[in-house]
Amino acid sequence: MRAAGHATRERILAAATAEFAARGVAGARINRIATEARASKDRLYAYFPSKQALFDEVVRQWVVDVDERTAVRGDDVAGYVGRLFDHYLDNPQSARLQAWIDLDEPERLAADDLRLTALRPKIDAIRQGQADGHVDASWHPADLLIVLLGIARSMALSALAVGKIDGGPRGRDAAGIRRAAVLAAQRVAEPSSTEG
Repeated sequence: MRAAGHATRERILAAATAEFAARGVAGARINRIATEARASKDRLYAYFPSKQALFDEVVRQWVVDVDERTAVRGDDVAGYVGRLFDHYLDNPQSARLQAWIDLDEPERLAADDLRLTALRPKIDAIRQGQADGHVDASWHPADLLIVLLGIARSMALSALAVGKIDGGPRGRDAAGIRRAAVLAAQRVAEPSSTEG
């Protein structure tokens, strides 16, 4: 792909990410995406044959980006929550996109879907943490991952709301909210004293 074509494709993906984060798949409009990307609808459809194909590519890029920034280690699941919290704070539309995915997309998930395949290494890391005695073994690893994801996202959204009140997403209370999120994850995941 030539540099100009690559730049156009990237503008389309950036505009689509913002549109899908704001409105979900059903509410997103190709006209708005094309206008924001400074591309014609024909050019957009040359890269992505449908709105769903465009959404799928936005989600694919989002999954890769989040995975690169937030690795899970079985000996530090609370640190994972902190890194994910930071990601959501730095990228508020990421938290919104996740919410739309959760609302709009579950019935479309296939066993080989990138969103599911991206979760498997995280589940395996938690399982290893359980085997090594770092994580409460009474949890099903997938259930614990869902709880950890929920802690990170809900607490980050809380910090973003506080940030709007006091002047920005990295407002004076964000660090305290992050500490609370990490502590909550630590308490949820730590092995009970009766294990072992």
